[in-house]
Amino acid sequence: MVRAYADGHQRGADIDIRKDFPGIQECYVDTLTAGPDGTTLIAATLNFGNDNIQQPILTYDSLGKLLRSWDPAPQYVEAIAYSKEDDALFVLGARNLPTGPYAPNYPLLIEYSRDGRALKAMVPAGALKDGGDSFHQNGEHGQPALRITKNQIYFYAPTNREAVIIDRNGVVLAYRSLSDIVEKMGMDEGYHLAQVHAVDFTDDGDVVLELLLGNDIDYSLDVFRINIKSGEAVPAHKSFNGGGELWFVGIKDGQYVYIEKGQRLVIQSAEAQEPLPLASNLIR
Repeated sequence: MVRAYADGHQRGADIDIRKDFPGIQECYVDTLTAGPDGTTLIAATLNFGNDNIQQPILTYDSLGKLLRSWDPAPQYVEAIAYSKEDDALFVLGARNLPTGPYAPNYPLLIEYSRDGRALKAMVPAGALKDGGDSFHQNGEHGQPALRITKNQIYFYAPTNREAVIIDRNGVVLAYRSLSDIVEKMGMDEGYHLAQVHAVDFTDDGDVVLELLLGNDIDYSLDVFRINIKSGEAVPAHKSFNGGGELWFVGIKDGQYVYIEKGQRLVIQSAEAQEPLPLASNLIR
């Protein structure tokens, strides 16, 4: 079951993918994004058994009705983001292609119309250190992230903790591996990196990461904002031993958004020292 929220209120009806695909044995939501007119765009993995695995992109309306399903193959889907300016869906991921002289240069980012027509291909795989193998995700490196703005596009490839800024034509404007920066976080206070949690970008291109830092006694859940061009890292929030189970979930309208104990949304402006609850909040 998929349930989305916006500004503390449920956004549309619950989405039950299983009901739309008879015979499905397993269903995984890989990534999703809000679309226009209350729609939700979902990249899913559907297992029908007998090695029949499909990975479509699904569009649901605000009533939870399936409107459209299309297959982005041979592209794998690591992250998606809808652009209102383009009325298009951007899909970040490697490709399942035979090896050959051009394999390292296939595009990692494709702009699609909402019905699945490829409109533009950007960012050759060779722009990243490990090419198409740059999206392996785990606790120590985090998950892929993608943000589309009016003039620029930002994405995070976790294998080497690479953050990239490109223009709307796919030209790389800034690139930085964050590994050295992230590994040093908390070392002055005796902490070491345990996990990279949520990753997002501000509208001006800074990358924001929530890091779980630990030592032999306790742990700290810290949010840092890193300028990709300069490498400067600025702490945004720190909480020891969970700090009331406050988890960073992303950036919205220039503010840090957290969820506390899975029950209420909390926001923090760039200038504030501590997050504050939203006036309206979700309760589960």
